[in-house]
Amino acid sequence: MKAKAQFPGFPLFDTADRIHEQSDFELYPGLKSALSALPLPVADIHEDFRIAHRFVVKYSDVPGTFNRFRGEIQRFLNYTWLIGRRTLAQADSELISSYFAFMKTPPASWVSRGIYSAFVSSGGLRQPNFQWRPMALRSKDTQAPYSVTQASLNASRTALQTFFKYLVSQDYLLRNPLLDVRKRDRSAKPNLNLDRDADVRRLTDWQWSYLLESLTELASEDASFERHLFIIVTMKSLFLRVSELAPRPVDRGQWRTPTFGDFRRTVVDGEPYWVYSVFGKGDKTRQVTLPDAYLGYLKRWRTHLGHTSPLPVPGETSPILPSRKGAAIGKRQVQRIYEQAMVATADRMEREGYCDEARQILAIRSETHYLRHTGASQAIEAGADIRHISEELGHANATFTESVYVNAEQARRRSEGRQRLV
Repeated sequence: MKAKAQFPGFPLFDTADRIHEQSDFELYPGLKSALSALPLPVADIHEDFRIAHRFVVKYSDVPGTFNRFRGEIQRFLNYTWLIGRRTLAQADSELISSYFAFMKTPPASWVSRGIYSAFVSSGGLRQPNFQWRPMALRSKDTQAPYSVTQASLNASRTALQTFFKYLVSQDYLLRNPLLDVRKRDRSAKPNLNLDRDADVRRLTDWQWSYLLESLTELASEDASFERHLFIIVTMKSLFLRVSELAPRPVDRGQWRTPTFGDFRRTVVDGEPYWVYSVFGKGDKTRQVTLPDAYLGYLKRWRTHLGHTSPLPVPGETSPILPSRKGAAIGKRQVQRIYEQAMVATADRMEREGYCDEARQILAIRSETHYLRHTGASQAIEAGADIRHISEELGHANATFTESVYVNAEQARRRSEGRQRLV
């Protein structure tokens, strides 16, 4: 008799009242071992889990939504890792299409007869329940085959749509892969948008130069703009997100505030370098090398704040962006300062007759990622190794970095096209 195939996966998320305990694996050693045993890079798998966990936690106070999203995301991740042999950051429309086909006719080992809890308690720890499966047959007829209803497929699509929008907003995916699948399902007509160039969210070299020049002049005339100048230059030059310049919550109600102590001088092969430690997405710390040209802006900012030393010294605990009361300004304030800088630059453009350019700047006045993308794109175009830039951006792999920032062939094609004679 042929042996029944064993389910190769495992549950990922505990119940709503326990989901917060999974921010680390202290109480979930079995889950940690299962993730590490997958045939994919361990660091990428852990990053997938962390961002999916943060998404699910967002809905832990809404029982119905939490249960739907929790069930769908852990089923999709099991499929992505075990069947698709990809990480979440590599999800595309091909993977999503195959996933929906898989849900219609899943292997018997992926289906349980009845509902089982995802985790069970054992010796004060939470262990994956070996009886749990991504899909369940609720029929009392033990011989009935598994089948999925259109309503279930629609619910899965809704959950994934929300999940992918979150991943795009967190810069984990470049594009929502479900969008193309939905269009093909809805219509057999050809997609007229397939031949469009990728939309690179970055400033042109002229826009960046104009922005920098405008803020430098404003800061020289009005000291209140020193903060604007420093924030804009820092986000662009060090590839930072808004959240990486503001206090962020960490485990057990503690907060981490960016301080001048995060700037550190190091020596490599006898040469001095400055680096900045970023507490970034996924609660991971990365090191970003400071360009020599950036040090002048750092000195200028410290002089404005009244620090006695031009550059940070070891052990400094003062916030990089202090508020008037001495604490650090928050994420919303950093966002607001960015918007004010963009509006001030657009005002100058209008005064100098660059009306079209002013409208373009105003259209992206809330899109802070433009600075991060501009800095990375310019660095790569200047010849920097994409692997190094990928590490300093905090990306899971260089392939994702290349898909977002490298546009050399498109630029060359457009340049050659402009030079053709009529």
